[in-house]
Amino acid sequence: MLRAISTLHAITLQLSLACSVFPPGDAIAAEINIKDQRGQIVRLQRPAERIVTIPIPMASVVMALDGGSRRIVGMHPSARQSIEEGFLRRIYPEALAIRSDVTRGGVFTPNLESLLQLRPDAVIQWTEPAEAINAVERAGLTVVALIDSPPTQEIHERNVTIIGEVIGQSVRTQALLAEQRRVNAEIETIAAAIPETARPRALYLRAYHPAPIPGGRNIYQDYWMRLVGGRNVADSVGMNITLNLEQVIAWNPQIIFLGAFENSSPAEMLSNPALAHVDAVRDRRVYKLPHGGYRWDPASHESHLAWRWAAMLMHPGRFHFDLRQHARDVYRFLYSYDLTDTDFEQILQMPLNHASAGYDVFSRR
Repeated sequence: MLRAISTLHAITLQLSLACSVFPPGDAIAAEINIKDQRGQIVRLQRPAERIVTIPIPMASVVMALDGGSRRIVGMHPSARQSIEEGFLRRIYPEALAIRSDVTRGGVFTPNLESLLQLRPDAVIQWTEPAEAINAVERAGLTVVALIDSPPTQEIHERNVTIIGEVIGQSVRTQALLAEQRRVNAEIETIAAAIPETARPRALYLRAYHPAPIPGGRNIYQDYWMRLVGGRNVADSVGMNITLNLEQVIAWNPQIIFLGAFENSSPAEMLSNPALAHVDAVRDRRVYKLPHGGYRWDPASHESHLAWRWAAMLMHPGRFHFDLRQHARDVYRFLYSYDLTDTDFEQILQMPLNHASAGYDVFSRR
């Protein structure tokens, strides 16, 4: 309890110092030189006023760092879907008017016709495939490249730092990242004392139907499951591998996290007789990932909330956080929004998770 109180005081103090309302942007230089994740220097005359974000989480990241959606003129259709389904539509409803026809064909293949119509100052894109970047640059547009592999916190921090530079919000960005580092270190310290034999076998499923797709090695979900003291049973497989239920049964996870990218629910797994002898199902330790300003599965500006949520479920006897108050502090900082109890329960998917073991730890006190 004392740890939770001191942690809360530290959060409140740090966020207050960082300013709970949106500060003015960085001083505007004659030219901004940004080293992107290709190692290439990108030059902007001023903070970008018109941005297209193709990496999916980055539309939400820009809005949180900038205090609104005004700079974004185009975003990935999955980013729009996240806004529609998640909490961000309540904070920035105007974001639903942003065009989402900026990709075609492959998941991150840019739609050059749309990009040229939108006349962006900067196009945020993944480094791979390189031809996608080359095509946009040949069209005369400026690309700022990010990477998502290896899925470490350091890579995430560099990506977010670059976004902050593009929009002229470096000071605010560093305040956010400092808080994420503090929470990360706090969790690491507690988790370091957990013996290997006490670390649950954990499974993250990006999708459950029509067939399970696990979070294997080299993805961010593997990172945070290990961070909070778990062992990823799918670490022998790569990305986007489709499983059958027999493999899930063979792995026999003790805790299962269902991703927020699809409409699966814990009830579907808990009621499946084929999975009745899986430890996580038998013990009702199946949990749907929350969905706030973005889905809590991948790296984002809300990752420090996701880590604490997962830690409390992975090791309820070791991690004692007031997540409700922490979420209020974070949302006040990120969005200048006062989170209500109803808001919090919506973000944590309480209706879907109500029958899962231990979820009442997040209920009203």
